[in-house]
Amino acid sequence: MSLAAILAECARLAAGGGAGALASVAKRHGSLPMSATAKMLVTAGGARMGTVGGGCLEAEIIERAFDVIERRLPAQSKHSLNAELAGDYGLTCGGTAEMFIEPVYPDPVLAAAYAEAAAVVARGERCVMVTGLDWTDGPIKSVNVPEPGGAELPLLTDVALTEPLSGKPRVVIFGGGHVGARIAEAAAFAGWRATVVDDRPDFADPARLPFAERAITCDFHDVTSAVLLDADTYAVIATRGHQHDVELAAQLAPLSLRYLGMLGSRRKVAMTAGVLRSWSVSEEAIDRMHAPVGLSIGADTPEEIAISVVAEMIAVRRDGSRRRGGVQIETAEVSP
Repeated sequence: MSLAAILAECARLAAGGGAGALASVAKRHGSLPMSATAKMLVTAGGARMGTVGGGCLEAEIIERAFDVIERRLPAQSKHSLNAELAGDYGLTCGGTAEMFIEPVYPDPVLAAAYAEAAAVVARGERCVMVTGLDWTDGPIKSVNVPEPGGAELPLLTDVALTEPLSGKPRVVIFGGGHVGARIAEAAAFAGWRATVVDDRPDFADPARLPFAERAITCDFHDVTSAVLLDADTYAVIATRGHQHDVELAAQLAPLSLRYLGMLGSRRKVAMTAGVLRSWSVSEEAIDRMHAPVGLSIGADTPEEIAISVVAEMIAVRRDGSRRRGGVQIETAEVSP
C-alpha cells in the first residue's frame, strides 16, 4: 500500500468519513521486519492499510491503535522483538521500535494536513509533516516545504514528531543501451521513478522500456533544458561512448543533485575528470560524482551492474553514503 494512498484515506476520514488511528515508526533500533518510515492506518471498523512488520509486533500496535481511536489522543509505545520471540514467528531478527500512534477523526486541521501531504507525495515530491504530541486543545499538525536534500528519517522530540515524506524518488538514466535499460528496470523495481534519456529514438522508445516512467529523446549536448534535474534527482551516466559521458558530466557535475554516478573504468573516469578540470569544473563538483559508479561486488553482466548501481543509490538514499569502489567497465563495451 502506497504512502499516498494511506495519507489520502486519512484525509477522507478526517473530512468526515469516519475514525481511525495512524501508527508511524518514530525510531527503530536493531533489525526489525519493517521500514524505518513504515506506517499503518487502522480504522474504527478494523480495516487496515499498510503494515508495520506483521506478526506479534504489529498485533500489539493494532491493540494500542484501538485505544487511541477511543481516547482521541496520540500515544507513544515501545515494542521489542528479541531473538527468541522472533524465532517463534519464523523471523531471524530482533530489535526495538518506538511508535507514534495518532487518532484520525473529523477535524479541519487534520483533513487539510493529510490532504496536502497526500497530494505532494502523489506527485512524487517531498514535504515535512510535523505533528505535535500534546493534543489537549486539539490536534497539532502542519505540512512544510523541506530543505533540499534534507533528512530521510523521522525525528521524535519531547514536543513533536517531524516526518520527511516523499513519493518514489526519481532517477534519470542517460543512455538507453543494455546497461542503462537494466539500471532503469532495477531502479523501478527498488522503488524509483525512472526516466531514460537517449539521443537515439529507438533506444528511448517507451515500448522498449515499459518499466520507465518516461523515455526522452534529446541531444546530449544540452540535457538541462529537456530534463528536470533538481536537488532530489538521482542521475546515472551510462552512454555508449566517452565523448557523451564527458559532455553529460560537464553539465551535471556542477548541479546540486542528490546523486550522480558515471559508468566507466578507472582510466576513463580519470580521463573524464581531467577534461572537466580543463573546462573549469570545480574539484568539489568532480568529487561529488560516484565514479566508477556502483558498489564493488564484482559485477560483470548488465543485470549485475544494474544491481550494484541501484544498491549504491539505496545506500545514498538511506544514509548519505559516499562509498566508493565501483563497477570498472568501459562504457563503449557495454552500451550499443
